[in-house]
Amino acid sequence: MLGVIGGSGIYELDGLKGARWTKVNTPFGPPSDEILVGEFAGAPVAFLPRHGRGHPIPPSELNSRANLAALKQLGCTDVLSLSAVGSLRENLPPGTFVLVDQFIDLTKGRPSSFFSRGLVGHVSLAHPTCGRLGGLVQGPKTPKAFQVGGTYLCIEGPQFSTLAESKLYRSYGADVIGMTALPEVRLAREAELCFACVAMVTDFDCWHPDHDAVTAAQVVKILQQNAATARTLLADTLPLAAKAHGPCSKGCDTALGAALMTGEAVRDRQVVEKLRGAGLRVPALPSPADPTDPHGLKPLIRTVHDWPKKGVGFRDVTTLLEDAKGLAKVIDALADRYRGQKLDAVVGVDARGFILGGALAIALGVGFVPVRKKGKLPGATLRVEYALEYGTDTVEIRAEALGEGKRVVVVDDLIATGGTATAAAQLARLRGADVVEACFIVELPDLKGRAKLEQQKIAVHALCQYEGD
Repeated sequence: MLGVIGGSGIYELDGLKGARWTKVNTPFGPPSDEILVGEFAGAPVAFLPRHGRGHPIPPSELNSRANLAALKQLGCTDVLSLSAVGSLRENLPPGTFVLVDQFIDLTKGRPSSFFSRGLVGHVSLAHPTCGRLGGLVQGPKTPKAFQVGGTYLCIEGPQFSTLAESKLYRSYGADVIGMTALPEVRLAREAELCFACVAMVTDFDCWHPDHDAVTAAQVVKILQQNAATARTLLADTLPLAAKAHGPCSKGCDTALGAALMTGEAVRDRQVVEKLRGAGLRVPALPSPADPTDPHGLKPLIRTVHDWPKKGVGFRDVTTLLEDAKGLAKVIDALADRYRGQKLDAVVGVDARGFILGGALAIALGVGFVPVRKKGKLPGATLRVEYALEYGTDTVEIRAEALGEGKRVVVVDDLIATGGTATAAAQLARLRGADVVEACFIVELPDLKGRAKLEQQKIAVHALCQYEGD
């Protein structure tokens, strides 16, 4: 399947049969918009408006990882990127199209790799674009003002360059300047997608004596002209690309190869699962030495025997919380699981759930809602009473917390019989919230807490398990 990323001024793709806007969720969050999927000349095509329909997303806020992952997950093998740019060369006036083959990255802090701590990948970018796909763009309807080959310099934006910067960029040997091609080209190579970039010149940037103050109005006028030309170019290219796909002679579709660092010290199961969820081809991991402890947390959790009563082995996570790397591993694992799920809040259960829940809420950029024992919250509250082994207990939530449709996870340190976590989830639901999952560091499966929560249609996730307790 061919994926097309539309730049400024290109928010739809004409001529698709059976076209439908499709929502795609990725492990890296939502893409810029729904993706328009249909057929062109009998072949499947997926179109993504880079800035969203209506252009609501500025360059520095684009979730390029989600954009490329979404196309990969839909089955795209090739990606054609269209991008509005300024010209840094006299011979590339407004209206010119450039088939870019090299890039210079001057962006600041944009996530530019699918890989992260836990699994490292080193992919060559010496020749970042696909000559086979780029060759298909050079068809009979190629615009008259069309240059094959050029260097794209990517800046942060959204402001245009200063005069001094514009002159400096020319000295770098760049041909065009834009704000979006990076990190797209890097991510496409990691995802083993054949990638071609067509840059559409809208202005001369401010280095040119006749364009010393680029304005949005000037850009938009040329941009609209370019968009019409781009649609003709796409109509010519799409059927060629659909028929010509096969194993890439450049090896774009085998870019990872032996580029992954596969030492056990840097391979994390949850990171591997995340990459696979985005459609990346990642080698299989060996089975962990202890399948009940895939994150290696048990050595940091002490067992206190005969506490709180004789015959009980108490799993004490305070030793884990005291270990900086261990605590970070817990929060990273949970944050990776829930990042991109559009949560509104984390609900923490008194008392260790406050420690974990607060840290997780910060990592996810959402609020924290405490569920406390009876009598600990001021003002109006909602309460739920639940059964203990001997007697009952009560937990409360602020009466005005959360609200209808809010998406939350419930967090505590350990699940045994599940009574407290179930009561906390019930409180969230009383406030109209949608409980996505209940998560814990430790699960004691023999005490059947998971079953109790699942009876209430609440999914359970635990980082490690202790059988026989």
